[in-house]
Amino acid sequence: MQKKFTFGSPGVFDCLESDSVYTAQNRYLFSMGSDKLKSVTSYVANSSPVIKDKMTRHFAIVMSDLKNVTIDGNGTRILLEDKGSFAFLENCVNVTLKNFTFDVATPCCPEFSVIKTGLTSANVKMAPNTRIVINGNSFAVMCGKTEISVDGKGITYVRALDSDRNAIFTIGKEPADLFSRVTKAEILEDDGETQIVRFSFKSLCPLKNGCSYSYRTNVRDEAGFVFDRCKDVKLESCNVKYMHTQGIVCQFCENVTVQKLDVRPKTGQSVACTGNVFDFFQCTGVIGISDSYFCGCLGKIVNLCSQYARVNGKLDDHTLACAYANPKFYGVPFCKTGDVVAVTEPDSLVNTTRYATTHCRMDNINPDLFKVTFGDEITQDAVGKVLENISVNDARLEFVGNTLYDVPNKALCINSSGDHLIKGNNFKKVTKSAVYIGGDAKSTFTAGRVGSVDIISNRFSDCNSPIICVSPDVTETVDDYAESVAVSANDFSESEKTLYDVKHAANFAFRGDNVCDDEKYSGITAFCRTVSVSDYEIRY
Repeated sequence: MQKKFTFGSPGVFDCLESDSVYTAQNRYLFSMGSDKLKSVTSYVANSSPVIKDKMTRHFAIVMSDLKNVTIDGNGTRILLEDKGSFAFLENCVNVTLKNFTFDVATPCCPEFSVIKTGLTSANVKMAPNTRIVINGNSFAVMCGKTEISVDGKGITYVRALDSDRNAIFTIGKEPADLFSRVTKAEILEDDGETQIVRFSFKSLCPLKNGCSYSYRTNVRDEAGFVFDRCKDVKLESCNVKYMHTQGIVCQFCENVTVQKLDVRPKTGQSVACTGNVFDFFQCTGVIGISDSYFCGCLGKIVNLCSQYARVNGKLDDHTLACAYANPKFYGVPFCKTGDVVAVTEPDSLVNTTRYATTHCRMDNINPDLFKVTFGDEITQDAVGKVLENISVNDARLEFVGNTLYDVPNKALCINSSGDHLIKGNNFKKVTKSAVYIGGDAKSTFTAGRVGSVDIISNRFSDCNSPIICVSPDVTETVDDYAESVAVSANDFSESEKTLYDVKHAANFAFRGDNVCDDEKYSGITAFCRTVSVSDYEIRY
């Protein structure tokens, strides 16, 4: 029988017990500085590729080794005064967080809008969270207490002010190098709330008149939530106003449920999350996300990825030296004792031989390499191939009844071997593919084979081509990367003309869909074993 508690201060988070229900007495505001947060040192999947060591993050709620716990905030607002994270759950079972609003005092995402451009200069209005501090001939861009430096590895998002979408997003040298091209920064106006600043450039002004710019770097040193090795975790009826650099990271979890989650920017801001909202890494069971709303998120809404280890060498008949091909996974365990690992052909992602692991250590060679030891003798040459941990990587995504608005990236990126359901969602203003399967990171093997994908009764409006894309990085001879992809009873309107581009699916079906406004929509298939495309209804 669960014990019930009421709480009226954040101190309750310091003494949580299993088999308990905690309910806030009233709607509280917990304004928490760094001195009130708990530090956790750990590896987090898809974190910064720069730091090859455990990161210390600071969380408002920390739970380890707890079972059957519900924390009902009853409308409580947790406000982080500076950079930090909201909740860390480690090795927990049947834990629910509900009825909270999670917010930060100052989002650490610099923003400004361009109000006037000249040949080599521009006047811009800084967002309330962003300030220019001038020191002699140099200047710094400040967000709250955090100084944003431009290191050539950042991403700039551009929003047209006369519309309500992120019109452009670019990755590469030029936008990341934006501030290094500035020869002078002058503060023209400063009322204490916002600044009007003139930037002068070495050459032609790279800024566009009438656009706003949001900027982030690739250093992912924070995460809104981290669920590590948990089972039956639930996030219900919560509002999230901002998450620093990463969103909700779930690694080695089984059964994660998200219901009525509202992720949108606070008043006066346009960004709610600078990274992916969800990163699911080597998860299993059902990933259920329903009746939720997402807006102002710069990364993907869902990144459900498999992960493979590259075999660098054979140490003995039972041991392989391996490394993650993607540097964003340094230090995160690849497997545990008892997991079944398969040697896999990298060009086809076809398993050849399976082995039971007896040991996996991440730190006994160097930060880049780890050992995987097998009970059986390795009977083939595995060097140059990749390992897949087939005990995980099979999560089933059930994405139902959600609204996704203004996504300057892919919306759903699915690379897991489970069977997936995408039903009854509203995808509006998605800059890249709304549903993307396979090939997300070429040569890093974060994209695994998938089972069936059913895309049913969704509405896609003002989305870019191809709206549904299956594009794995495999050889042309592979025709069963995805077991089946079925698109049925969906509405497409005001979008670019390629509805689907599907490659390497054993079975693909497109039937019973409605296409509004134009009869010139089309689809592409290649390397599919069977294709069934019925005429769609055109509505005006």
